[in-house]
Formats: sequence, structure tokens, C-alpha cells
Amino acid sequence: MNHSIKGTAVHDRKYEKFIQWLNSNAFPETKLALANFPNTGRGMMATEDIEAGEVIVSVPNNFLITDESLIKLYGPHSLSSHQMLALHLVLLSRDKQSWWKPYVDLLPIHFNTMPAKYPKILFDHLPASLKEEVQQQRENIHADYLTCQKFLKSKFPTQQEMSIKEFEWAWLCVNTRCIHMTRSDHSSSGGSIALAPMLDFLNHTTEAKTESGFNVRTQCFEIKTLTPYKKGEQVFINYGPHDNLAMLREYGFVLKENSYNFVLLDKEVWSLYSELESKRGLTIKKDILEGSGYAGDYSVKRGEISFRLMAALRLLALNGTTEPGFDRRVMDWHDVVMGQDDMISVDNERRAYIMLQSICKRVTKQAKDELEFLSVGHNNIPFI
Repeated sequence: MNHSIKGTAVHDRKYEKFIQWLNSNAFPETKLALANFPNTGRGMMATEDIEAGEVIVSVPNNFLITDESLIKLYGPHSLSSHQMLALHLVLLSRDKQSWWKPYVDLLPIHFNTMPAKYPKILFDHLPASLKEEVQQQRENIHADYLTCQKFLKSKFPTQQEMSIKEFEWAWLCVNTRCIHMTRSDHSSSGGSIALAPMLDFLNHTTEAKTESGFNVRTQCFEIKTLTPYKKGEQVFINYGPHDNLAMLREYGFVLKENSYNFVLLDKEVWSLYSELESKRGLTIKKDILEGSGYAGDYSVKRGEISFRLMAALRLLALNGTTEPGFDRRVMDWHDVVMGQDDMISVDNERRAYIMLQSICKRVTKQAKDELEFLSVGHNNIPFI
């Protein structure tokens, strides 16, 4: 991420009201301001030079929406942190007199870049593994909606019924903006998360080095940067070691350069097994992989081929599952898997890498075809 790109400060009524709200309620001063950046969109800009070791944002306890604060408001409940925060956001968004209104007004209006919100034509062209995860996320949202709807009716029978659209917006707000809290003694299913105004405007990069946590002395959730910044630069935090598929699924964006990126090749490996093996051979080799703990989770990343992937391809490269000597060759395979030998044979190694090359070519071609299909053949796809 290029930190030297300068931002342009945001000046709009909603943001100005938000800052007034912070200032009038004794929110600690920061060296940050909301700004537009050409490479990332909105983010937080340093208004002065920031040194490594400085606390860049400090959110007082009364500005945190936490498990504890919601239990005081709604009483004991069996909802998860995520469910309760989402339901609370729905109710806050309806209350035009809420103390939290300046914060709620700055939350995203839509989440069209989130795969959970993709139209069918885009969803159908997601990578297979991501598609399954996003479908599960959609099901989780709907299940949480039903749970919260039931809670709302029992707790506030006079409240207007909550729509799935309202809840989905709130659920995604929480998913993309929450922080993890570790100070609480209260135990709730799904872990303890919270919403923190100002802090949630900070964007992510894998290069950012920060420390964060609740400071008992100051009664604030604080983020300290270990990376220095110059005035005008964007200030980042690090959401954790996520590859781009996870970033897209959970936050709705990807990084141009991401050292955690990898490509999962399970589908392609099993397809190759089905192509090259007889039914009996496929069953035998799958049993070997499963028995050895090497079935699935086959991946490649920049400069690295997973050992599991090569183990599967080396086994596939063994000929003659029904011929004499196969058991001996499987023992040789086990020796390589256990690190007792470097290779089964030069020929086996060569064949395994040829198979890997074939898989990579297929995946690359499929990705190019998908992109061409979406960009050339379907100009009516909604802009996201």
C-alpha cells in the first residue's frame, strides 16, 4: 500500500455533525480526519505527523456499543453479540432522536460490493469455494433475522415489524465494522464484539502494524500505531491475516497486493483424479489420502506450493493400483510424506509437476474466461 498518496478532507454536513457530536461529548482529540483517497475511497488521513508508538484513536467507554451496554438496555438475553448489535442498529436507525444518530447517519447506505448482496449473475461466477461460503453467510443472516425477529416481538410487541432488508443492512454494518473485545467477564455465544465510532473509519492493509485493546486506566478502547505517518497520508490498521477471498466475503473489497493470497485447488485435483484413474483406482487412492490425513486443502500461493498438494499429485502419479508392486510404491510415497525421503523417483516427480502445470493452466484459463464473460458479454451488470 502506498502511504504517500495524499487524501482530500471530507466536508459534508453529516460528517461535520458527527465531529460536533464527538467534541460535545468529550471524545479525545485525534490527529485523524475523514478523507477521500484515489486508491481506496474514504479513509482516515493524518492531520499532523504521527510517530510510531502513538495512540491514534481512543474511544471512551460511553462511545462503545458493547455486550455490557446492551444487556443494561435490553436485559439478559440469549442472542449472540452479532445478533444483538444488528438488532440494536435497526432500532437506532428508526429513532430520529437517538443520541447515536450522528454516528448511525455516517454508516454505509448499502453493501453492494459484498458478495452476499451480489445479483445472481455475479454470484454464479464467484470461485466455487467462495460461493459456498457466501451462500452460508446468506443463510446465517436469514437465520439471525428470524431469531432477532422473535426476540423483538417478545420484548417490544408494539414495535414495527423488522424487515429482512433492515436487518441485513444492520448485520453487514456489524460484520464489516465491529471490533473484538477481550475485557468482558460476560460470556455470550459467538464471542464478544462491539461497535466503536471513529475507529471503524480506518481502512486495512497487511503492512500496518498496530496494537489495540481496552485500557482499564483510561476506560477507552485504544489503537496504537507502530508505523509512522506523515501529514496528509492515510492511516491504516490491520484486520488480520486474511487472503483476498476472505477480505471480499467479510468486508467487500480486495487488496491489489496481498501476501496472504492463495488459490484453493481441491476441485481441480479431484477432477484430475477422476479423469486419470479408474473407479477402483480412484477409491483406493482416496482411501490412502484420507487415511494419511492428506485429503483436501490443496493450495498454491506466490512462491509456494503446499506440501499437501504435492502429496496428492505424487500419489496420482503412481501407476497401476491393481498391478504388482503398487503397495511398495505407496510405501515409498509414505516415506516422502513423512519426510524420510525427498522423492519417490525422478519420473514420479516430473509427472507430478506436469500435472500441477496442467491444473494451473486450467484455472488461469477459467478465470480469464469468467472475467471476459462478465466484462464483455454482460454490460448490464449493476455497478458495484
